[in-house]
Amino acid sequence: MAILQVENLTKTFGGIVALDDVSFEVADHRITALIGPNGAGKTTLFNVVAGTYGPTRGAVRLAGQNLNGLRAPDRVQLGSGRTFQNALHFDNMTEIENVMVGRHPRSRCGILSSAFQLPSKRREEESIFLEAMRYLNLVGLAMDSNELAAGLPFGQRRLVAVARALATEPRLLLLDEPAAGLNTMEKTDLVVLIRRIQEMGITVLLVEHDMALVMQLAEWIIVLDHGRKIAEGTAEQVGKDRKVVAAYLGQEAP
Repeated sequence: MAILQVENLTKTFGGIVALDDVSFEVADHRITALIGPNGAGKTTLFNVVAGTYGPTRGAVRLAGQNLNGLRAPDRVQLGSGRTFQNALHFDNMTEIENVMVGRHPRSRCGILSSAFQLPSKRREEESIFLEAMRYLNLVGLAMDSNELAAGLPFGQRRLVAVARALATEPRLLLLDEPAAGLNTMEKTDLVVLIRRIQEMGITVLLVEHDMALVMQLAEWIIVLDHGRKIAEGTAEQVGKDRKVVAAYLGQEAP
């Protein structure tokens, strides 16, 4: 069963075609990778799926629901969460506070209860704190929860971003280059974490340039080049595809 359906998706910026009639499906509970050379359109596709950009043509469906016209916060409510290439943080806030931001779209208390700090609001804030700690613990950062985001090493900033995305309770988690800038040990830990996320019943779609990590982790791979889908399949199938070899190496496969 597909949780995400991308149908004839086209995105243009002026006269530039960033995505050209792209269609694919992401199976529920599967780890799927979206790969391609620089400028292939991967991040643009992520931004359309997440609601940062609207499509020029085509449609994106999450669990059968058309997302066209829905704002990014509305998509979060429907179960779409994401990280970014650059781990975006509130640097003057702690790790735990950054993750708590991810819980607030699930907040049920209204303006009056927040303004007057009614008991229902205090109980909800306590619940948000505990849930945020649970996700920090999942990514291995619970002991550093009170550290300011501004002072965190790059690898930890990436993990806080993952924890914040998980705090939105996604059914589909979009990870945009999660291994960028990580060392070998951090990448090994990342593979374990992504598999653990999958075991929680969350579908993962990731953009990644580290092909060794992709081949190790992804159960299905979709390949873009110059805004078009040129191949999809298992790691073995994609690795032997002539179009994929040509896109990455600039030459035909033997």
